[in-house]
Parts: sequence; structure tokens; C-alpha cells
Amino acid sequence: MQSNTVTDIEVQSDGVAWVATDWGLCRLEDGECELFQTSNSGIPDNVLRSLALDDSGRLWVGTSTGGAAVFDGATWEVLNTSNSPLPDDQVNVIHVDDNGWIWLGTVSGLACYTGSEWRIYDSSPSSYNGRILNGDHILAIDSRSDGLYALGTLNGGFHFLTDTSVHFFTTFNSGFWDNTQRGVLIDESDNKRWLACPAGGLILQFGDWYGGTFFQYTAMNSDLPSTALVDVAQGADNSVWLAMQVAGITHRNAAGSYETYNASNSGLPSDNANCILVAPDGAIWVGLYDGGAARFDPEMVGIAEPAGSRSLRIAPSLNDGRFRLMDLEWTEPIFWEVLDASGRMLANGRLHGQGDSWIDLAGLSPGSYQIRVREGGKSRIGRFVVH
Repeated sequence: MQSNTVTDIEVQSDGVAWVATDWGLCRLEDGECELFQTSNSGIPDNVLRSLALDDSGRLWVGTSTGGAAVFDGATWEVLNTSNSPLPDDQVNVIHVDDNGWIWLGTVSGLACYTGSEWRIYDSSPSSYNGRILNGDHILAIDSRSDGLYALGTLNGGFHFLTDTSVHFFTTFNSGFWDNTQRGVLIDESDNKRWLACPAGGLILQFGDWYGGTFFQYTAMNSDLPSTALVDVAQGADNSVWLAMQVAGITHRNAAGSYETYNASNSGLPSDNANCILVAPDGAIWVGLYDGGAARFDPEMVGIAEPAGSRSLRIAPSLNDGRFRLMDLEWTEPIFWEVLDASGRMLANGRLHGQGDSWIDLAGLSPGSYQIRVREGGKSRIGRFVVH
């Protein structure tokens, strides 16, 4: 993989994993990574935010500045504010509902593409069919087969959206615990709604969605190890898997007990999680802020890092083009190459011994760069910034 910052993951039924990073899109199969960037594909932006697979097996990719892209395995189609009604070119989340409709949450509203028309929902009076939201910055979406949609927002509160109404919950109108939700989950089989909140912890609503009871779980009233949650996924037997900002991941079973996996007690590469997914084969995939992607099989012990996800330490990481590579194993001569933000290689070389760990690229323009090294048959990646 080209970056250790993973923002979203999707896994196909055949086990192929798609990993969105801040340095391009990675297709993982049998430990090998195929990289898609602006320099070698039709993807419009290398900084990615969201992924979804539609009913036709096409991959939808949400970007930071390039809108959304659809990949059918051969060609790319780009949807942005210039060629579609998409409200904004920053697409935080993409969701495919039971109708096959595509829902795209942006920083300026929610777009639904039904296959024949676009429906735009936002906080303005022109919102589709008069369904006015309390906030435009959409972070999370889930849906139920009967047409109930759950929306998580940034500072706009939690929303229920139907064909006939919008209901939202905030600290101002209902004393809700957190106005931001980074993950939402509708458990249709058990008639529950779960919310992952960065300050409010885990919120559960049970009973009917309209008037049902909400309950909050935090580190103070449960064994939840942290209140800073970033994502939630449906596990087996009505359990949930939670990704936490600074405490790894945790499994909450149907009885309400928690089992936590972190960098200290498992093979999880980092405690700083960004996203979590339960794959079709039951494996748990975790996207980390600084540790790449990790796959966990609940039937086995430990968490495995996909090939090439171990990060490379650079000192200083903010430099003038001259820096040292840390923690090298020196099993054989080491080859390195430096790439810019578009994935274009700018320089490469070879290190011959332990006293030769300095890289001198004085003269590089200010900006963010990536260095990739190959040692002992393994590839490692690091990031640095030239000031």
C-alpha cells in the first residue's frame, strides 16, 4: 500500500479488498496491492474518503476534491459539481440502499441518485420534497428496507429521513448527547439503531424509530474503553464492532460485554482507527489513521496486517529534504524511491549499510512526499513534509 492512512474499506464477495487512502486507491488480492492514482487511472483525486459497491459490482469512490468516481473494472466515470447535481466535490460517505439507489453524503448536503433522477437534500427550503435537514455536512448513512434512512452529520445532529418526514435530534432540541455522528447502523433484524459518536460514545435506540428509547454507553457506565468512537459495523448474532479514535477496536456482544483489541494486546498495528467493516466472509477489516489496514478473523487468534502496511519512520518528518530512515532491518542492501502527491517518482537510490541511512534531497519544493523502501523482500512506506 502507498499510505498508512486508510479512510474506508470495501470487500467483494470473492475476498478482493478495496482500500481508500489519502494517497490513492489500493486493490488487495492475495497480499498484492494494485494502486490507482490520478497518474495511472481515471480517478479524479488521490485523497479518498469513502467507498461503496453497488448491485452491479461497480466500485463507487468518494474523494476530497474531485467528487465521486465509478469504476466498473475497466473504465472510470467521474461525477462532480460541474457535470452533475452533486452538492459538493468532497464526498464523505457513499451508501447503496435496498433499491440500488446511490446515496452520497457531502459537506454541502445529501445526494440520492435513483438511476433516473437526482434528489438533493440540504438545510435550504429547496431541499427535495420539502425534507429540510438540520445540517449539510453528512458523515454517515444507513438504511432499512422499508425506506427509513439514518443520517449522521457534523454538528447537525442525528437524522431520520423518510419519504414523508425528517426528524433530527440535537443537544438543543432534545438534550441529545452529541451533535456529531461518525458512524450509524440500522440493525433491522433486532429493531435497533446504533450511533458512533466522537464525544458522546455509543448511542443505542431500541423500539420504534419514531419515539423509541435512546440509551448512551460511555467509558463511565460500561466497559467501553473510550468515548471517542469513529465507526460501527454489524457483527454476527446482533453484536456490533466499534472503531475508536485512540483505543483500537472493540466487540460488543448481544449480552452487552466488550472485548477490546489494541496495539498492546493484539497484532493491531495502531490504536488510531478510522473505519471498521465486517466482510462477507465474517472477517473484520480495520482502517487505521497511521497503521494501514488490518484484517482480523474472529475464529483465529490475532490480527494480521496486509502485506506492506508496516510504516516507515522518518526523522525529522518535517524537514528541508534531508532526513534519516529509522528502524531499518538491514538484512540486505535497501532500495528507496521518493514520490510526489500525484504518485510520480522524483528520486531513487540504494543504501549499503547501517551508517548509510541518510537521504539528501535538498532542493525539493515545499510539500508532502512519500518514500518507499524495499528490504528483505518487503516494502515499507513513510511520509514526510518539506517546509
